[in-house]
Amino acid sequence: MDGETETVIAEAPQPAQLAPHEIDLEQVEAYMLTLPQVECPIQYHFGPGICIRERVVPGNTLIIGHKHKYPNMSMIMSGACAVFEDGRMTEILAPFIFVGEPKRKVIYALTDVVWLNILATDLTNPDEIEAYFVEPSQAFREFS
Repeated sequence: MDGETETVIAEAPQPAQLAPHEIDLEQVEAYMLTLPQVECPIQYHFGPGICIRERVVPGNTLIIGHKHKYPNMSMIMSGACAVFEDGRMTEILAPFIFVGEPKRKVIYALTDVVWLNILATDLTNPDEIEAYFVEPSQAFREFS
């Protein structure tokens, strides 16, 4: 790590000191939506009572996710990312399995990442799946 990068990190607030209410994700997202967008393709895989939502995120990409309405199993299949939620930054290295809580996450893909959400549903229409499981922000709805 070069000296300049280390200085920037040293001056940043420590995760424990950064309260979630101090960051207005809606405002940050509204600004980010004015920038060129990166394609993060999604594929859906179906089985009896299950939908696996597979997202491929290119490295060096910052994502502000939609709010999930329900807990779901998540798997990082490949790559490395930093996840910011509840005022904490956690680095995740694949393979990694966890329960995604019903909230928004900010994700920075350190490398190319394959991220799976495993959803308990009989729905097979991607638009219906998205409408049922996630709640887009006002900024995203205005952008779309």
